Amino acid sequence: MADYSSQEPEIEILSSSVEKDEDAQMKESPKSGGAELSGDSDEWKQKHDEIKEQLVWMAADFDNYKKRVLKEKDEFLKFSQAGILKELLVVVDNLERALCLQLGEGETGVAVFIKQGVELTFRQFQALLEKHGVRKLKTVGEKFDPRFHEVMFQEETDKFPDETVMEELQSGYLLHERVLRPALVKVAKNHKPVDG
Repeated sequence: MADYSSQEPEIEILSSSVEKDEDAQMKESPKSGGAELSGDSDEWKQKHDEIKEQLVWMAADFDNYKKRVLKEKDEFLKFSQAGILKELLVVVDNLERALCLQLGEGETGVAVFIKQGVELTFRQFQALLEKHGVRKLKTVGEKFDPRFHEVMFQEETDKFPDETVMEELQSGYLLHERVLRPALVKVAKNHKPVDG
């Protein structure tokens, strides 16, 4: 039987010879390894800076995209009810017309209650429209503006300055800052300046 206790394991011999080889290589060319590491470092730094710049641009683009999508969503929600609100304006117009009817001097009882009911309903409709961002346009006495007014008639007169709204034939409304429905108006046509 052989006695193995006195022999050193081969692994230790191999590892010490590998370490010696690496030390010898480092001593032979210390400058070449450093130059390669420095060149690699500069290259990696340049790539790092390029990628960092790309990430900054991507983050900015994504932030702008998020803001744009949120703005579009808000716009959609603000104006998504425009169709139904425009249809309700017809009901408001009819209530307004009903309120313009004058009761006779001797009218009492049922006629008065009906008029009060119409007034109450009209006020409720106005409150509902205002709650949803609908506002009535000012017209009479205002300068004609094609964005808000639609001319139905022109009348030659010296009582109003030229292109002033004399009469409102149908109310116009804004939904937030957009025209929901333009006002139908009668406009003054005056070739002479009116003195104030």
